Amino acid sequence: MLQSLSIKNYAIIESVEIQFDKHLNIITGETGAGKSILLGAMNLILGKRADTSVLRNADEKCLVEAIFLLKLFAEKFFSDNDLEYENETIIRRELNTNGKSRAFINDSPVTLDVLKALTEQLVDIHAQSETQNLLDKFFFCEILDELAKQTTVVKEYQTNYQQYKIKQNRLTHLQNEQISLQKEFDFISFQLNELTEANLNEDEAAQLESELSLLQNAETITRNLADAYSLIDANEFSALSQLLQANKQIGQLANFHDVLLEMHDKLSAITDDLKSMTRQITNIADATEYNEERVLLLTEKQTTINKLLQKHHVSEVKNLLEIQHSLQQKVDAFSNSTEEILQLETEIKQDKKTLLTAAQSISKNRNKQIKIAENKVSALLVDLGMPFGFIQLEQKIAEAEKLNAFGIDEIRLLFSANKGSLPQPLDEVGSGGEKSRLMLAIKSLVAETITLPTLIFDEIDTGISGEVAQKSGHHFKRIR
Repeated sequence: MLQSLSIKNYAIIESVEIQFDKHLNIITGETGAGKSILLGAMNLILGKRADTSVLRNADEKCLVEAIFLLKLFAEKFFSDNDLEYENETIIRRELNTNGKSRAFINDSPVTLDVLKALTEQLVDIHAQSETQNLLDKFFFCEILDELAKQTTVVKEYQTNYQQYKIKQNRLTHLQNEQISLQKEFDFISFQLNELTEANLNEDEAAQLESELSLLQNAETITRNLADAYSLIDANEFSALSQLLQANKQIGQLANFHDVLLEMHDKLSAITDDLKSMTRQITNIADATEYNEERVLLLTEKQTTINKLLQKHHVSEVKNLLEIQHSLQQKVDAFSNSTEEILQLETEIKQDKKTLLTAAQSISKNRNKQIKIAENKVSALLVDLGMPFGFIQLEQKIAEAEKLNAFGIDEIRLLFSANKGSLPQPLDEVGSGGEKSRLMLAIKSLVAETITLPTLIFDEIDTGISGEVAQKSGHHFKRIR
């Protein structure tokens, strides 16, 4: 329960501290007295956002601090969030002059998400506008779940349902993406196949040009090589023979002079090089033969490369290989997308089956509580001065196994305040006072079921007065 609330530099409040009784506390005052400001400050404790417009003095920070007496149900939350548990827990919000805020639980800084997760277990605020919730087709799902004691099961369902929706959204995105890319994919695949079939390598253009030049000039090359070979090493008067003979003569004199010895060594090296050259000339000449089929093949490959270079507006084969790699990545991504679609379709089908089984069980348990909730709320309405008032909860099961965040149910509230009148949708009948008392009756039903240390009602007396107001007051007093 809320024990105290301390507020500094918030709106018209310079500083105030309020101590609360453990039972019923009523704050009254004329319009403009500041009741709503207290509620606004309380909303900071509940994790609502605020800006510097709430600062009374723009040069000082705003401080709101609340002390709660906790019950053991909250202890696990502290453990899960690595916070120190205290029976008397202090929650504090600070709003600085630069608009930034900080939140603390027992002096440990926490995020707003953590703050909200704790305070939603500690406080339930009923504002005047909340009667609109009675029109929400899912509002009573939560109440019936509390009565059926299946909130844990429902939260597990909702977690799984959220993942199910994420998968559905991902599937839709991938399917739409594939539809829009299908034509482009066909073109990309064609381009990739064209490059792949060309079987390119980075140095291919230069290699093709070199080999073609060799083949196209084969006759000249072989003739010249034959002449060169003849001059170097074809007979006893060739260059190599003459050099060998000359080197033999100098070699006989090498012992008489160092220069002649050096000359002999150099001539030996030269003759060795000439011998190597003649072998190379012979090899090249033997390998150089005009091959018309090979020339046609190489010419066709060269033409293919030139067309591809022109088509893709690049100048080198390495650029074509880069384009081929990029296209391959796109094709792979498209293929992987197809695989992911198939995987998601399988998972979604199984997830829906699992969710539907859980939702049907949840729905059956709610159905068992509908009559109980109707009777309890109707009885409370009698206590609140509506002797003929009653409600009817109309449970509608979604068609075609269509799931929602609460299962397969939509529950509509029908209401009648007068004897003999058939229940009608609340937005068509019911005055402001009747709606306020109806919400009070429903909150009372929730309070009987849920462990909520603090219930805050804002202007719950709207539209009621006299004897009805007195009965409402007695009813408030009975709420524990």
